[in-house]
Amino acid sequence: MAEEATDARPTDGHRAVGKRAEVTLIDLVGEDRERAVPVLKDGFTGIYRWHAKRTLRTATWVRAAVLGTEVAAVSVLERLDPIVGYVYYLATSRAHRREGLGAVLFDDALALFRREGASVVYAAAEEENAASIALFRSRGFRVVERKERNFQEGGLGAWGLRSRMTLVGGELLFGLRFSPAAPTEASAPKDAA
Repeated sequence: MAEEATDARPTDGHRAVGKRAEVTLIDLVGEDRERAVPVLKDGFTGIYRWHAKRTLRTATWVRAAVLGTEVAAVSVLERLDPIVGYVYYLATSRAHRREGLGAVLFDDALALFRREGASVVYAAAEEENAASIALFRSRGFRVVERKERNFQEGGLGAWGLRSRMTLVGGELLFGLRFSPAAPTEASAPKDAA
């Protein structure tokens, strides 16, 4: 669940969001992941709440947006393949919705996946979740159709990974293929003399 899209981009772990002075992004590791449970309970009901809490314990990364000492929003992220990232969940506590925290965490997730060498990232949202869909689209994601070629063949098709994504009926799968990084001066081939 994400709130309104903003133009916040990852920097050094601290960023201004809306009227809030400062948000710190941290990794939740081990027992610290329990700090995310109240946000997940606030953000989801039914099967989503159950699965979010279950995934919290096994996901590759759990990131939190912290205001002071309060965990205000979380992202639950998975590496499905060495080059494939998946945003399982974005959740914001009711008290902090519409402050741009979901967008900050989503941008942070994209930066993390890029640093980790992912070339494709997926996320899913229920068809009626306009806020999440708008956020995904604002970052270049598009709906992935079942008939698309596999991500390894140059498409965004991810249906072979679908069972690991735990998609349910009524959800849309979104995908983004990162553009290859431009060669740096140090890595660019030198002209032979």
